[in-house]
Amino acid sequence: MRFGGKGSDGRFAGAVRTFEAAVRAGSQEVPAAFDALLAAFRDAPDAVLRDCGPRLAALLPRLGQGPDSTVAVMVATCVERGAEPAACAAPVLERARQGFETAGTLAERWIADGRGALPGPDGEGLRNADYDTYGYGPIVAWRALPSFEAATLTLLRHAAVRRALGADRDAHLAAVAGFGGRFRRLAHAFAVLDDEPVLAVHRPTGARFALRASGLGDNFQLHTLLAHALIGGGHLPGRAPSRTAVACCRDRDGAAPFTEAFTFSGADGARVRNRDRLADVPLRDGARLLVLDDVPRPRTWQARRLLPGITGDLVLEGVLERVLPPEG
Repeated sequence: MRFGGKGSDGRFAGAVRTFEAAVRAGSQEVPAAFDALLAAFRDAPDAVLRDCGPRLAALLPRLGQGPDSTVAVMVATCVERGAEPAACAAPVLERARQGFETAGTLAERWIADGRGALPGPDGEGLRNADYDTYGYGPIVAWRALPSFEAATLTLLRHAAVRRALGADRDAHLAAVAGFGGRFRRLAHAFAVLDDEPVLAVHRPTGARFALRASGLGDNFQLHTLLAHALIGGGHLPGRAPSRTAVACCRDRDGAAPFTEAFTFSGADGARVRNRDRLADVPLRDGARLLVLDDVPRPRTWQARRLLPGITGDLVLEGVLERVLPPEG
């Protein structure tokens, strides 16, 4: 996402100071200060944005609906331009979570009332009477979701931000659920794991492999990188993915054809789907256990990253002693 320019105008630092003072004082000057902030932001130089990102983020808990989503986008742009992600992320993510929870009340009532498809991001499908029926707050929150989604996805590109989620991860995931899959990419971004141990067991041979995964948006991406590590590394028979397909699942834009190499099962014996996430794979002894089987009728798809801003990786850490193939 890009919001500001790269001018040399230093007005933005002054606009931030004025906005800070107005917000902290709760004065009537907040709307005018916000307008000045927005105007100055468009020409703010990178060095100023780097310094001001955390200061703007700190104001989010004090802001009302409307300005909060715009300031969240500003903060995310500051991070793109060099502001420290860990110093900016928590207030943005918390305010986004609140926005999704508030908008979720609209979605629940809308569906219960049989209104059909949820309103569009620009308010398509809303009527003036809906503000009385569903409340001003939930509708404003609904219309702000695209801004919060963009800001949050930008911040979640950074592993330090994802690691800092800790116990709050489940709350964020719950907040973005229940919108008919509309925010699937954001749900996958919140579920991304880093430095996650993976144990792959190849059922036909009993071969076991210890791996470590980071930044994987879905199991399609995992599948390609796993085939590269195990087949491309000469540890298992089969057709390895192309270098282009592997690069597209790591850090290159675009996509490349990949032919399915395995079917996946989890520690509980249930099928693991490619469209799901590594976080959905059950743990066994502290690792995500994947049982690999041959594919009767391989499919071909376009290997790519579901989350283009996040670098993916899967590292083979060791080939373990061969064991008898698991039953089943």
